[in-house]
Amino acid sequence: MAAVISRPAVTEPPGQDPARKPPDGLTAREAEVLTLLASGLSNAEIARRLYLSNATVKTHINRIFAKTGARDRAQAVRYAYQHGLATPAQ
Repeated sequence: MAAVISRPAVTEPPGQDPARKPPDGLTAREAEVLTLLASGLSNAEIARRLYLSNATVKTHINRIFAKTGARDRAQAVRYAYQHGLATPAQ
């Protein structure tokens, strides 16, 4: 009998509807990075969570800033809350 290997369940980040297109031209990956950024993770933590390099995470964050008009992480977090990409922790 063959062993069954199960993968961890994939869940959408809080506040994200998989059928909903991200706002302002954000890609699905940029929206995912923004959600993790809004949850307080550092670039290195985001990179580990998504199996990306730190440089790739920086690129995603710079594109998020450009597309949302955010000047810094705080403004990006505010944008994420306003557009339903993040919700306050309970």
